[in-house]
Amino acid sequence: MKSKIEGIKSVDFKIEAKGHGVVNWNGSTRLVTIADGKDKTIDNHTLPKLRKYTNLTGKYWEDGKPKYKYTNDIDFEKTPLYISQNCIRHHLFRANSFFDFQSEEVVDNLDKLICSMVGLVRGYVIPKPNEDKRTSALLLEDFVDTKYEGNYEQMVKAGSKEKTKNKKGKESSASLFSKTTFGDTHYKANGSISIEQLQFISLDSKFSRQAITYAQEKDKKALAKKLTDYINELGNTDKAEAVYHKNYVRQGSIYDIGEAGILLNDVAIDIVVNEMLDLLENLTIRQAKGYMYVDKIELDYNDSSKAKDMMRIKNEGDRNSEKGQLKYAQYFVGV
Repeated sequence: MKSKIEGIKSVDFKIEAKGHGVVNWNGSTRLVTIADGKDKTIDNHTLPKLRKYTNLTGKYWEDGKPKYKYTNDIDFEKTPLYISQNCIRHHLFRANSFFDFQSEEVVDNLDKLICSMVGLVRGYVIPKPNEDKRTSALLLEDFVDTKYEGNYEQMVKAGSKEKTKNKKGKESSASLFSKTTFGDTHYKANGSISIEQLQFISLDSKFSRQAITYAQEKDKKALAKKLTDYINELGNTDKAEAVYHKNYVRQGSIYDIGEAGILLNDVAIDIVVNEMLDLLENLTIRQAKGYMYVDKIELDYNDSSKAKDMMRIKNEGDRNSEKGQLKYAQYFVGV
């Protein structure tokens, strides 16, 4: 069996997104402010997610307690605002993700999950009863801001009707708090769709990565037919195929020891890749008094076999911005 795998091994992308304000907060953070001319530790300052930021100074008071940074002691170029890749994933797939992965409806109808963009690209883990799982084919970096328009903002919460007790036990209808807020934002990020992880759906417990547990061959073949129909409907074609085989072996293996599973053909892979790219191009987030939308995306159908060319889209150089006549790499063959 040949060991050299040729073709498109990943579809890499570079994204630019624009927005305003913060969409991914990090919550209340212990910091220091000045009150009555003295340093005062507070717990009601709200920070967004900031790369490389820590609220600790690395120094300690005489009693051994750590010293915290001041509320306005932030260099946004050194510790830039970012949107976590977990937040991005949530919003990319939120139309198909409003359910509990451990509910009986999901566990008993896992074929519906596999025949979806969540099942094909995002991945999942169903811990019970069979530890069914699907590794995500989508790699995403955090979206990092490059405009650095952050500022310290003092706020007050006031009301004339509802009163709460302060730390001294007295009723109060107003309280001070602060936030680190942002103006216009311009995010940059990179990502990749792995063809190896996308094209093969394992239906075998041999290597502990079965997507769904089936005992009967007829059920596995029926799933392949259902997946074929789903992808063809997605791409408005009849050329896509999801083919079942009882022993798919990875190219270059010493022994013909493989897994029962389903392999997507070139057309099926292309349809799923294009659907994922469309989700990325049309990604918007509106929450927490802020918003973000993808403004630009650059592609590289990466067919290089050199290790240094992994995520080569980050660098200026050769890239395939279109698929053209290139084929997707085939990592598995039925033996």
